[in-house]
Formats: sequence, C-alpha cells, structure tokens
Amino acid sequence: MSAPTLILPDRSHAIAADLRAALGTDKVKDDFPTRTAYAVDASIYRMEPKAVVLAESEEDIAATIAYAVQRGIPLTPRAAGTNLTGSAIGSGIILDISRMNRLLEVNREEHWARVQPGIVLAELNKQLARQGLLFGPDPSSGEMCKLGGMLANNSSGPHTLRYGSVKDNVHGLRVCLESGAWLEARSYALGDPALAGLLASTSSLRDLLALTQSNADLIAAKRPTVSKNSCGYNLFGLVDGLAQGQLDLPKLFVGSEGTLGVVSEATLRLVDKPKATLTALIHFRHLEDVGSAVPQLLALHPSALEVMDGNTLDLIGRAKHGIPVDAAATLLAELDADSVDVDLREQAGRMAAVCRPFRLAADLTLAFDQEQREQLWKARKALYPTLYRFDPRKKPINFVDDVVVRAERISELIRYLEEFFAGQRVPVAIFGHIGNGNAHIVPLLDVNDSSDFENMVHGYHEIHSAVLNRFGGSICGEHGDGRVRAEYVRKMFGDDLYSLFIQVKKSFDPAGVLNPGIKISEASFTEHIDYTRLSKSCATCAKCNAVCPVYDVFQSEDMSSRGWFEIVTSKDYSYLNSKRVVESCLNCKSCRTACPAGVDVSDLILKKRAEHPNRLAGLIFRWQARGKTFGAVLRLLGHTQSFWDRPMFRRVLEWVSNPIMKFLAPTAKLPHDLLLPRLAALHLRERHAGLVPRDGARPAAGGVAYFHGCAANYFDDGVGEAVIAVLRKHGVEPDLPPQRCSGTPIQTYGHQDLVREGARFNLASFASYDTIVTGCASCTLMLKDYPALFEEGEERRQAEALAKKVVHIAEFVARSPQHPPMGAAATGTKRVTYHSSCHLRAAGVTKEPRKILAGLPGMDYAEMPDADRCAGGAGTFLVKDYDTSQKIFERKARAIEQVGAEVVATSCPACMIQLKHGLKGRADVKHVAQLLRESYEAADAQKATST
Repeated sequence: MSAPTLILPDRSHAIAADLRAALGTDKVKDDFPTRTAYAVDASIYRMEPKAVVLAESEEDIAATIAYAVQRGIPLTPRAAGTNLTGSAIGSGIILDISRMNRLLEVNREEHWARVQPGIVLAELNKQLARQGLLFGPDPSSGEMCKLGGMLANNSSGPHTLRYGSVKDNVHGLRVCLESGAWLEARSYALGDPALAGLLASTSSLRDLLALTQSNADLIAAKRPTVSKNSCGYNLFGLVDGLAQGQLDLPKLFVGSEGTLGVVSEATLRLVDKPKATLTALIHFRHLEDVGSAVPQLLALHPSALEVMDGNTLDLIGRAKHGIPVDAAATLLAELDADSVDVDLREQAGRMAAVCRPFRLAADLTLAFDQEQREQLWKARKALYPTLYRFDPRKKPINFVDDVVVRAERISELIRYLEEFFAGQRVPVAIFGHIGNGNAHIVPLLDVNDSSDFENMVHGYHEIHSAVLNRFGGSICGEHGDGRVRAEYVRKMFGDDLYSLFIQVKKSFDPAGVLNPGIKISEASFTEHIDYTRLSKSCATCAKCNAVCPVYDVFQSEDMSSRGWFEIVTSKDYSYLNSKRVVESCLNCKSCRTACPAGVDVSDLILKKRAEHPNRLAGLIFRWQARGKTFGAVLRLLGHTQSFWDRPMFRRVLEWVSNPIMKFLAPTAKLPHDLLLPRLAALHLRERHAGLVPRDGARPAAGGVAYFHGCAANYFDDGVGEAVIAVLRKHGVEPDLPPQRCSGTPIQTYGHQDLVREGARFNLASFASYDTIVTGCASCTLMLKDYPALFEEGEERRQAEALAKKVVHIAEFVARSPQHPPMGAAATGTKRVTYHSSCHLRAAGVTKEPRKILAGLPGMDYAEMPDADRCAGGAGTFLVKDYDTSQKIFERKARAIEQVGAEVVATSCPACMIQLKHGLKGRADVKHVAQLLRESYEAADAQKATST
C-alpha cells in the first residue's frame, strides 16, 4: 500500500492568521490584492510576500519582529516603496510603517524634530515650513518618498551640496533590534555611563565597538575617495566618531536598508528655510565645457547643480521643455539667500559672467519666484517615469543607476557612458548631481529581448568595473545597494572589509530574517526581475500614490493607485478576488494628472467595473435618461424638502434606505446628518425656458451653448443662474440645448453602454455650436474625453470636434475680450481661497479660476495648502462610501482652517456639496461663477447709487 499524500497547511494564510491574533485583524492582510500590490516597489524586481503588517505603533513593530524571528520568516520593512533597488519587497512579511506618520515634536530654537518614519518628505517640510524650518536632504521623489526609506538608503538628492545626505542630518534613532530590545541609537561619548549600560546589555553593540576599534586602519584605508557613498555599511562614519571619542550609532543604521533593525522614530537636524532662491537653466553646446564650468560654478556655493546630457534631453523631448536642439547638456543651478541682505540678482550676474566664455546654446534662463522655479525643475523631477513614454517596448531599467566619481571627472564619465551605450546601440538617459559627481544612468531596454538582456548584463559589469577601476569611484551614492548592487559590494571593498560587513550583519541579525538578500548577498542582480511588469506602461514610481486620496486615508499599497495598476493588470485578477479595491477608487483622475508616464489608473478601474456594472445605479441612470417621471419626482421632492429633510424624518429615511443602499455598495449609506443640497422645485431649464431652443431647433452655425449638467439643473444652488448671468455680462445669450448627463457618474458605476448612448445624444445636440460652456468640472472633463468612448471613425471625429469647443466658465471669462466692471460687497474684505476640483485640473484648467479670484474686489485671495487634493465628494462617492469620504475631507478641512478662509471657492457643484457638508457653516462655499456674478452685481449697484 502506498503512503498517503501529505496535505501541508498553506503557510501564507497561517502566517497572516498568527499575526492577526497578535496584532488585530485590521493591521494584517494577505489576500490577492494585497500580496499583488506589495510584490513590487519602484525597482525592476517582483517578490510576492506571504503577509503584510500595517504597523501603527512600536508594539506592532516589536511583535512582528518577534514572530518573524521565532518562525524564521523573512521580514522586510517598507515605507513608500519608491526604492529603485528592490529593498522594499520580500518573500515573507512586509512590515509597512506608513501609518506611523506623525511629526512628534519640533524644537525651533535648537533646530531639531522628532519624526515617525511613515511621514512623506514633502508633508514633513510643509509642516516644518510653518516655523521657517526645513529638513535638507531632498531626493527627486520627495513628493512621495517617506522618511523611513530615506533613512534606509541614506538618501540625499539635488541639494546635497548644501545640506549633505541623510546621515549628516540625523541626531538619533529609535531602533527595534532582532532581539526585541529597543535601542536609542545616538552618538555616545565613549566614557558615557549610558553607553556602558548599553554595551553590557546589548552584545551586538559590544561586537560592533570591538570590530571597528580593532579594524580602524583597514576601514579607513578602504574609505571611498568620492563625496558621497551609500554602498556597504557605513563603518567609515563609526571610525570617524571613534577618533573623536564618540560611538556615533546613527551612522551605522542610516543606509543599512532595514537589515540591522527597524526604525520607529528619528530625531532630525533642521535648517532655516532660505529667504529667497534663484534657479538657473544653462544650456551648453559642448559636453567638455560642462566639466570646465562646474568648478567655477561651485565657487559660487550653489545649493544644487544638476546635469542632463543630450541623450536625456532627446528622450524627454526638447521642444516640450524649450531646450535648444544644439544643447549637448543642460545644467540646473540653484543659489539660496540666507538673509534679506543677499542680492540674488547680483549672484545671477556673477553666474552669467562665469558662463560667458563657454559656448552656450541659449541665454541663461533665470527664475526667482517659486512657480517659475518649479517649472524649471519639472522635467528633472519627472524624468525617470517620463522615459516610459519613449517606446512601448523599451523601458528605463535601473541597474547601473547611482554611480559616483570625483566631481572634476563627471564630464569624462558622461562621455565614456555615451560612447559605451552608443556601441551597444542602446538609448540612455544620463543625469544627476554633477556638483558632487553623482550620475544616474538609465538605459532603455526590452529585457524580454535576449539581445537587450545580454546588453544589460554586460553593461552592469563593464560600467561598475569602470567606475571602480578607471574612475576610482563608488557604485552607489544615494539609492542604496538593495538587490541590484549587492553582488558588487564585495568587489568594491575587497574581501577583508566585506567580511567585516558580514560580521556586523550576523551580530545584529543572527537569525538572518531582516531583509535578507539586501546589501549582503552573492545573488545575481538578475534574480527576481519582473519581466512581465517591465513590458507594461507603469513606472511604479508612486507619483500617483502621492496624490491618491484613498491611499492618503488607508496608507496601504492595495488601496493606492500604483497598487490598483498592479492588481487589475495581473494575470490572476478577477473581479471577485479584487472587488473591494476596484470599488474603492473615487475616479478623481488625480493619478492621471500626476503621472509622467501617461497612465490613467482610474480608467483601468472603470473598465474593470464595466465588466460588472452596478444594477441599482443602472436602473436609476436609465430612468433619468429615458423617463420623464425622474424630473417630476425630483420636483416633488424639492417642493416637500422642508418637510422630509427634518432630523426625525432623516433618521427614518436613513433606516429605511440602508438595505437599498447596500445594493449600491457594502459601504453605502445616506446618513441622517448629511447636509443634502437643496432640490429645485423648478428646474434650471424650466426657470430659463426662453433659452431652450424651441421644438428641438438647432442654430445653423455658431453661437454659445451652456452644458449645465445634472447638478445645476436639479439643485437650487445658484450655480446655473450664476453661469448664465456671467455669460450675459460678457455679451453672450447662451442656448440650453437638449442634453443628457455627461456620463461621469454613469461611467463610475460601470454602465459604459449608457455612457455612449448619452454621448451620442449630446454630440448631436451640441454639434452646431462654436462654443460649449460648462460650469461643472466633471462635465468639462467628460465632454473633453468623449473621443475615448469611440473607435476610429466618424463618431470619434465628431467627439474630437466637440471636445475642442468645450470651455469651463472660468476659462471663458479669462479669455473674454470684454471686462465688465466689478465691485466689492459692502460687508468689507473677505479672505477667499480656492479648492481645485480634480476633474477640472485633469482637464487642464488650473490657473484661470485662481486668476479670477485674485482679481475680485473686496476679496483677499490666499492659496490654500493642498488646494489640489481631492475633497472626497467625487459625485456620489459621498454616499457610496461616506466614512472614507469624510476621512479624505479631514485633510481639506485642516488646509482651509490653516489659510483662515471665510469663503471657499470651487469650480464644481459636486465639490460644493462635500465642502458645505464638511465645513458646516465655518466658511461660505461658492462657485467661482457665483463670486463673479456677485462682483458684477455689486458694480451695477454702486453705479446705480452714484447716479
């Protein structure tokens, strides 16, 4: 008789079950969406974990480490997952610290702050800026990278010249060791009794001290002779400290990539924000001139000096960024003023004098104000993901991306690299921090092509060897070793020093569970490459996560734009195994607006929803489109709203509607305290019947039509009247042609056939007009997006023609040749701020509303922090997932309070509903058109009074 087959337990689910018992169900995930989303970071690799822990406290960190050590399960700490080397993914437990994201304490006088590792760098500096402070290191991923990853990699960035790397800006860390002990990792005097106590209780520290003291000469001899290095363990910083009588523990842990312990808190060194900044763009015709100019520019003490070579300029598009065709390289230089006494215009003159002898392709471009400076930096900061647009097959591959040579040899290095890749016939972008010799090298390859794969492997060894042997440099300046450079750490430092690194690793992580395969490994860099993903369009850079309102709330990769891309494009995706995440997207389009690679994750989500359209929503939308009774019912509700909108009746309505709402979504509800918009007893089209073409008549040609959308028609919110009144002030009597819903809410619930039906109706109804004015952000974007609904052919051509005619009322006023007089209300000056509606921003309308508000008499315009963040309403999302929508709004409420606004203006009636409900009277909420109308009417009233 044969032995029975053993059925082993599924270890993946067993691990998660154990962790849930220890930490709670909300902090541990292991379903398909979670494992898929966390299988990638911003690198070229993929490793699917067994479980993910969303730590919220030090207790969570300690318990997770203890479990991993007990069971021998690999544990990978992770923050934003913007790492380019694969150190934020692993095969065991992912310990995500993103929810530990508070700024705990700031000491303005002593210039330090205590910070949790999950905070985003941009958010940290935004909070510090209120006190005139700054955390200096600034990787180009600063909008989405988090402090934990910066500590792990010893990040630096463009302004390293002024502020140094992270290791230069950390006073202390709280680290959970593999033993479960918490270590206060700061600099200790060797005679400090506190250090003696630590050494007595912590064997790994005793080993570390003995190892560095006995090998100080070897360590000093192997120190890289370049300005920055993040390769290997920073025993060099420890030896420097010992020479000063200090054991400087942060130097060890910063840059250790989660292989020696997990950080829960950091005390950071801060600096004063510059009083003013000058940014300059310099285009050189010859590469050798760059090398000659750099030492002279460094004499001006710039805070940043960045280079992009000619190949890079070609790849990102010279015309798009205004770069001369004959520029061999472009430099970005930045100078800061620490006091009002420093004249940056004089500094600009000195910079021009330095550059005058060189052969420039154009005059220097100088920017002093923030908006202009940000525009100059835009191409540089979005460079890597922008390369994903270059070729549908060849993708930017990070495998030799972070080398460092002495600054005076950077032009020689660039020339060598250009010649090397030209020999391979491989397009390459070369850019980086030329002031300290740090070059980022990103070849474009199809790793699924055998020839390109061979080029990658050959280039990996040839370039790293050349950097070490020919240029005497470092293979890693700021990105960390990760998986991609681990096999070269031994080659860089030699066997003797590498053996010390191994001893350090074994001393702090004897069980070998802390981020194995990272930094100390002999595995080939080609292991775990994600060949499937590298044929897709997404750069996994996480720029979308930085603006995703759902990720902002949940701080979990499976509830993020980048995670959703991975989930819905996976070969194992099904609606059933991923419904909870597919239905979580607001369709705010912020990911589309932010993505340099041109990926619209929300559109992918909508296509997946279209495979399983919501039945209840479909019934409602079809009733609206084809049934006259829909309007009649809304009118009846408008007539009786004062009766049924009372607290008692609303409680009954919430109770009665709950079972029905569950057909919309498990999270859907109609809360009794939700501030509902006032329904119109007489709809806009009825109130302005004279503007409705009779008997479906169409003008022969020309004219202006107002696409009012559903909200302005059905709600008594004053927006429709305001748009019409503003148009009349500009000499336009608009038509209100027959129209159906633009399609945004219908598309959100998956009814693509009904969206096309409505689009065809609107195309026919508006075809003869020259201009189509909108007042709703979602209608604006949807009408402009109509071409995407149709295949190539006549319907798409009609949609493209219509899309070109669509203008939001703010655009119309900004372009209008007429300038009606404006007046201020008699109530005195009010502070007004602007909430930038997501869909209007996606439609490309950002400056016009702000310009209008800044020009209103009697209004003190102040730009709101987070003005471009979603407010969480997203049409019916307010009802579909009320709790999440309110959590999203909390950030917006804080921003409005911070700016001290008495009036919040927006460009969308749907956003108005969320703003009014969330603010509950703390500030007035007005459409931009309403404020314009009030200003025009105030001028009329003043004129009438004066006459």
